[in-house]
Amino acid sequence: MPRTKNIKTIEAEISQTEEQLRRLKERCDKASQKLDALYELKKRREQEELLKAIDKSNRTKAEILAFLESHA
Repeated sequence: MPRTKNIKTIEAEISQTEEQLRRLKERCDKASQKLDALYELKKRREQEELLKAIDKSNRTKAEILAFLESHA
């Protein structure tokens, strides 16, 4: 027959589970921050790549904007 838990045992389990949850939340927050930073880095690299392509192009600003607007 299973042994019944007393209040102190239950409180200890609650404290342990709360601590585990806190650590998991910290890990989740760190991973989320890292993901945000990676998205920002990707965005900057794409912008740099686009600016280089525009710089190499012999199209005018108006031609590039007209092209982009027609494909939006």
